[in-house]
Amino acid sequence: MNFLTRIITTIRYPESTFGKTLLRTLPIVLFVLILVIGFSAFAAYRAVVPNRLAETIDPSNFLLRNFQSLPFETPDRISMEGWFIPSVRGAPVIFLCHSYKSNRSEVLTLASTFQENGYNLFLFDFRAHGTSAAGLSTLGLKETQDLNAAIQMITERNDVDQNRVGVWGVTLGAYVALAAAITNEKIKVLVVDSPFESPDAFLDLQTTSILGISNSALNAMTRGCFWMINFSAGPSRDPLLNSLTSLQSCEKLFITAEETPQLETQSLNLFNHAHDPKELLRLKRSRTSLLYDVERKNYENMVLDFFKKRLPIRTNP
Repeated sequence: MNFLTRIITTIRYPESTFGKTLLRTLPIVLFVLILVIGFSAFAAYRAVVPNRLAETIDPSNFLLRNFQSLPFETPDRISMEGWFIPSVRGAPVIFLCHSYKSNRSEVLTLASTFQENGYNLFLFDFRAHGTSAAGLSTLGLKETQDLNAAIQMITERNDVDQNRVGVWGVTLGAYVALAAAITNEKIKVLVVDSPFESPDAFLDLQTTSILGISNSALNAMTRGCFWMINFSAGPSRDPLLNSLTSLQSCEKLFITAEETPQLETQSLNLFNHAHDPKELLRLKRSRTSLLYDVERKNYENMVLDFFKKRLPIRTNP
């Protein structure tokens, strides 16, 4: 009699001490298992359906009145829309990718700084954020395809430099920027603020935040629920570490923040695996939180200076 058969027989005929103990503990084990599955499913749901931050401003609030709302379609046929903010005709275009649980209006101060210095801009809301029609976040997988679709649409215009694209992103936006650049040769310059290594790694952080507990079993179960929800989200679960070697021709600035140590660890690991050309900027606080006045302006000037050196408005004849 094998072990499984013995357990089944013991449950049916609980005459021995082992059988009686098993019969008493089995409901407790099942209850705990159901509880773990329930908590994990809840955490996965909250991660893919984050609370949306309402957009209360648009570019006109920053005197960027010549902006255009442009529609584009994602590879999975979802209609999306973004703000195109023009500046110098024929200049590079920079895509600003907001963070998780944020939206495009949150990066308008940075957009204003870039526009004043001659750069064309494009901002859009990721899935499950802002005004996006898509209801579920994939923590970077389909969002990467969406960024590439937006780049394809904007670079078909004759008023931007079609072959010189820059991308700035923070957390979710930073992951998407790196992942898109791996396959998109138009992206020449990247500034990534606190990128995470993979959707799974970021989901672990969100699970701890949502449930208030860090537990490997809960994390694993939540990852399973996430991939059941997003079973068609992407072709690969590999972390970015395995693909960064293909970014040798792309100028890269990695920004980390001391106030988010777990994200900083992942960002530093990505930086260490990336090939030159690359630079590292370690700050006490970055755009992973709300910056005010002098601190915000200093941050924006550092980002702008990197783009001005690596992606100038005009190329040398």
